[in-house]
Amino acid sequence: MIYPKANQPRLKLLKHTRTYILIMPRGNRKASLSTRLAAIPKRGIVPQAEIPGSEEWSRLRAPAKLNTDFSESFFENYTHEERQHYLKYCIPRTVKTGATATNEVLIDNINRWVDGNGWQYIEGGEYDGSWVNPQYPNRIFEGNSMTLPITGDVSETVEFPVSSHEDDPIGLACHFRVSCAGTKREVLPNRWTEYDSTRRGRKQRRSNERKARRQMRGEAYAEANKIQNAEKRENAIAELKSKFHMEDVKRERAKMGIDEDA
Repeated sequence: MIYPKANQPRLKLLKHTRTYILIMPRGNRKASLSTRLAAIPKRGIVPQAEIPGSEEWSRLRAPAKLNTDFSESFFENYTHEERQHYLKYCIPRTVKTGATATNEVLIDNINRWVDGNGWQYIEGGEYDGSWVNPQYPNRIFEGNSMTLPITGDVSETVEFPVSSHEDDPIGLACHFRVSCAGTKREVLPNRWTEYDSTRRGRKQRRSNERKARRQMRGEAYAEANKIQNAEKRENAIAELKSKFHMEDVKRERAKMGIDEDA
């Protein structure tokens, strides 16, 4: 063993070998923890943004997200033309109780929806607070209202017509749907939705198509297996496999938008 000065690298001979290894110093262990901490330069007041877990630190690192009070699912069943037309008069699908922000935008959207569908408000008289529409002559619809906080202690009330689907076959009015034990309230349009145009309807249609395709192919294979001649039977089954494979390829290419001539 070669003993150098303190805090200096030293060489150590491995036992039963002629190999030396270099051992580096491990620092001054004489200084206590408090002494080493005291030697660290002081920074003064640390900004909130540099303190992990603080409100400012969390705000700067929070991922950007859309306002969850307004959802595009309101238009999930609309065609492109309908979406472009109703985009000016859209109603956000969800209104969360207790929300104190962004309600002004919600009120403006409801008002645009009502005005865009030609509703007229009755003020005063026996039918005060009701609504009429030129597309429903000689009919009066019940009105409803929501009072939402805008900023601080300031609130604003929005009024709109409500009706059931039976009384509003065209789908111009709105209705409420309450869920989650009354903590969530949705304002939905009385728009009749074709089942096949919904996500569930499209999934069901694809499932029915797959079942029919499997049944048709199973029957074709069953007929091919009835051939007595082994060679002809194998050729028939091979032709069916090739045919069905080509059908699958064409279907997948059509899904990807690839032209057949490409």
